[in-house]
Amino acid sequence: MPAEINRKIAVIFVADVVGYSKHMEVDENGTLQSYNACEIILNKLLKKYNGSIFNTAGDSVLAEFQSAVNAVECGVEFQNEIKKRNQSNKTEMNLEFRIGINMGDVVNKDGNLIGDGVNIAARLEALAQPNGITISKSVYDFVVPKTKITFNDLGVQKVKQNEFHAFDVLLDPSQRRSSIKRAKINVVALSSIGLVAMLLLGFISFQFYKKNEHLKDPSLEDKQVVLVLPFQNLANSSEHNFISESMLDLFVSGLSGYENLKVLSKNTSLLAAKKNLQKKELINSYNVRYLLSGSVTVFGKNMRTNIEIRDIKNNQILLSQLKNSKTDDLFKVQDELVLSVLSKFNLEEDKIRVSNDDIETIEELRLLQFAAKEREKWSKEGYFDYEKALDKLYKINPNGYAHNLSQAWKHHYKFRLGFCKPKSNKASKKERRVASTACFLKAMEFATKAIEINPDKADAYLAQGYFLASAHILNRDGDRANEWGGLKKAGEFAEKGYSLINNNSYQYGLAGEVFTLCNKFEKATASFKKLFELDDNPSDTFTSFYMQASFLNNDLKKVKQLAKKIILDRKNSDEIDNCKSPFCGNAGYANVFLLYVYEQEKDSENQKKYLREYNQLENKYTKAMFTGRTNPANFIWSKEFKKIIEVMDTLGWHE
Repeated sequence: MPAEINRKIAVIFVADVVGYSKHMEVDENGTLQSYNACEIILNKLLKKYNGSIFNTAGDSVLAEFQSAVNAVECGVEFQNEIKKRNQSNKTEMNLEFRIGINMGDVVNKDGNLIGDGVNIAARLEALAQPNGITISKSVYDFVVPKTKITFNDLGVQKVKQNEFHAFDVLLDPSQRRSSIKRAKINVVALSSIGLVAMLLLGFISFQFYKKNEHLKDPSLEDKQVVLVLPFQNLANSSEHNFISESMLDLFVSGLSGYENLKVLSKNTSLLAAKKNLQKKELINSYNVRYLLSGSVTVFGKNMRTNIEIRDIKNNQILLSQLKNSKTDDLFKVQDELVLSVLSKFNLEEDKIRVSNDDIETIEELRLLQFAAKEREKWSKEGYFDYEKALDKLYKINPNGYAHNLSQAWKHHYKFRLGFCKPKSNKASKKERRVASTACFLKAMEFATKAIEINPDKADAYLAQGYFLASAHILNRDGDRANEWGGLKKAGEFAEKGYSLINNNSYQYGLAGEVFTLCNKFEKATASFKKLFELDDNPSDTFTSFYMQASFLNNDLKKVKQLAKKIILDRKNSDEIDNCKSPFCGNAGYANVFLLYVYEQEKDSENQKKYLREYNQLENKYTKAMFTGRTNPANFIWSKEFKKIIEVMDTLGWHE
């Protein structure tokens, strides 16, 4: 049986002499005597601030503290004492020190501490200036509220395999630096190729700003715009990623719906993190004023959560808050943090609970987050893992709203993926229909139960409308769907759900889809408009549906705008375009609509331009795809879509 690993969270202090080897070459005895004198000062201060040395390596000292504040104050006093010593006429050899301080997960092995917590402290020491102290964000979050020390934000640094947010302790104003140089560049030796590459990079950055100008909403000018960044999991294990991931959903939801505060969508948050958008890009593209960031560290049954709100236009910290708690108190902590943020913007929250409704334990949260990821795969393997997770969730609380609604969606996905089959491979057509019908009925049954548990929530009504409308389309003739109420009943469910939506972008998108499928195009476009007001980067599916609904509502101006958005988003995407469906952001599909609009506007110049783009697409979109089963809209609204087909027959489809 393997020995148990002794882990803990510790504050690590690393001090190192600047240029120690050169000092030894010049005067070995003088260096050793001077170092011994400095060591006496350090040992005295370690005792004063309750620090203890756990390792030394020549001129380096590694110490552990129980308090981040004590560690920083010890470092400050040590550097001040060394400065005094060096200014004294009695000192024959002046030594300078760099100090790095980090708080993180470490492993205690035979009295020595090892692990990332120690490694990052060493990286911070290497980044520090002579006579300086550089600390990690985890230390900074503890120290800021409790000291009057001044700090300088160095941003996120990457050294070897470690990436961390660093701050300088400003012992003197002269120590302020704008950035850390990662490598020295010999300007004379800079080749013309390198220079061209740098100019090209600048041009690409300019084009990025230019391409994203359309994203900036003029209506945001008078609002306080907040971007919530994905929270970091600072523990070594990914086991609790679901907790840090839930924070993004929590803050986006909890800060939404206020007149003078605009929180950007989860999709924008993920995009900004993925592309590592910088301050200038965030301000230019999204008018961001505040960044909300944070981290979660789970160790055993304990949890440490910290958040920070930074005013990026004035480079000021508006809020820095840290909470130590038990993991069982996660939802209480989440609610308290949202309320703290709202109070900073002089807003009040009258909801008792802003986090996950009737999800009461972190195990339920873990199962929900896991199921959501597996569902996104839309595959056989993903489905069965998704099913297992939701069945475990339901078993925890068969009378929970979320528990029943997730079961409803589970049976719907099973129906859509074709897993509702009789056990026998030789089953008749009637037996196969009975099996798929059973799945549909189960989906409706669980959604109905969710409504009984809480009739004031929108999503169960919208789910029922979606299930009914989907059944009508997938069965083509609609006979069975009509037995259950058909599109009329689906529309009624959508109306009821729509009336209960409270600033939830996803629910507006889902309502828009159901209204479209029920031929309520004006209501569909109104619902999608609400979605776009709340979500600056809606999903490809919702954008494509909005484009179709606008086409069916004869709003060609909106069709043109949305088609161009899909095409531009695909151009700016880092991902390979393998999409063959109309609902995954297919640029060819959007081009087809755009070419139809230009035909109606008799704009031959733009039609030629986008026809060239359509013909040059690597991911071809053919007539067979437009008229095939991957585009059910062509079956539902064949008369309307025939107009597009006729225009494209003249212009020429992809072969």
